[in-house]
Amino acid sequence: MPEDKVRRRSRSARSIERRHRITAIATQQITEHGFENLSVNDLAAAVGMSVGGIYRYITTKTDLLVMACEDIYDGVRDELGGIAAGSEPATEKLRAAIESYLRTCWSRRAQIAMVYREYRRLPLPEQQVYKERENAIASIFADLVGAGMRSGEFRPVNARMVATDIVFLGHLPSFKWWALREAIDSDELCREQTELFLRGLRND
Repeated sequence: MPEDKVRRRSRSARSIERRHRITAIATQQITEHGFENLSVNDLAAAVGMSVGGIYRYITTKTDLLVMACEDIYDGVRDELGGIAAGSEPATEKLRAAIESYLRTCWSRRAQIAMVYREYRRLPLPEQQVYKERENAIASIFADLVGAGMRSGEFRPVNARMVATDIVFLGHLPSFKWWALREAIDSDELCREQTELFLRGLRND
């Protein structure tokens, strides 16, 4: 491989790594202190870059909020899509999809709470993108519920409503972390919530 191409790939890899680091630390600082209190100077110091270096990746401070919100559902749709594409019965696929989603939301509960708090500060196009990502996740759940109804595993329900309920259920720890953290561990919570949904859907 030509040496100049190797150098370009190396620079690109470093740039991606820095962007991930900027996003991770900005998310942490926004989550802990709020977007209004986010300081680009403090962020640059935490990242280990100059302020000018940060502005190679953003145009305005709001871009940092956009980057933080983009990261919330990173990889979730692909994970759920892989589960939905499997050959298992609809009940088992829905169980696996709900548990995967709930565990992800549990691990990102602080970031999800941040999005609810700071959503109005996002530019309108980015608000729409966030909605579309959430709707895409709900659509996978709705398709799985629909498949279960067609196979006779689930009773007739409004699949979209059930899917929206599942999506919102994943956000519960973001609102009620204080009530849940000592009452139940994350694995138990995911299992109980998943079985609750499945019991309500089964065509017994």
